[in-house]
Amino acid sequence: MSLAFPPIVVLGMALFLFVLMATGVWINFDAHARGSDYPAFWGVVAPLSGVVLLYYLLWWRRGRSREHPPSRWERSAAAVAVAGIGGMIVGSLVSPPDPIAQMIVWPFAFVCCLPVAYWLVRTRLGATEG
Repeated sequence: MSLAFPPIVVLGMALFLFVLMATGVWINFDAHARGSDYPAFWGVVAPLSGVVLLYYLLWWRRGRSREHPPSRWERSAAAVAVAGIGGMIVGSLVSPPDPIAQMIVWPFAFVCCLPVAYWLVRTRLGATEG
């Protein structure tokens, strides 16, 4: 019995790590722009814990205004993070309840969600420069 995964599953796993990293980068940039004393803490812990991520997005972030507008890197990281979460949701809805099947569908759902996430970050979340 072989434990080798198909290449598309390996791509899905790599994409998952990339989305986690992009989420951490986005949180780090956003926390720094909002005057956090420990933006690296938020950038590392928030993507790894859904509870901390929700606390950051729904509570901590709301009470602080930005000191400078978001950069192109921050907007890009936010778009990847939003597309990753959206792709996971879409993938879980259209694929069978099997982790391998979801890892096969997720890269395609991510690519489809990326333009929507970019538009959402640019317009709805106030992530435009200026």
